[in-house]
Amino acid sequence: MPGRTAGAATESRRGAHVRLLRKVGVAVAGTALIVAGVAMLVLPGPGIVAILAGLGLLGTEFPTARRVSTSVNRHARAAWHRVRGGASRLGRKG
Repeated sequence: MPGRTAGAATESRRGAHVRLLRKVGVAVAGTALIVAGVAMLVLPGPGIVAILAGLGLLGTEFPTARRVSTSVNRHARAAWHRVRGGASRLGRKG
């Protein structure tokens, strides 16, 4: 029995290290995507898409980022529907 608890403790520590490494990796990659997206707002490239992707990636590990991502996506969808609705109405008039 003593060997089992030592093995379980080692496995638990290993799992904790993997979770921490994953969280750090997600934080670095998500932040890099957001920074690249902000740069692409003034440079050529899909800046808003990169920012949303970074928020989505951060949202896999951080609840606050998930709430921000959900809110931003909701606003973006509403704006898109307003734009698409206005474009289709303009097409019907002409």
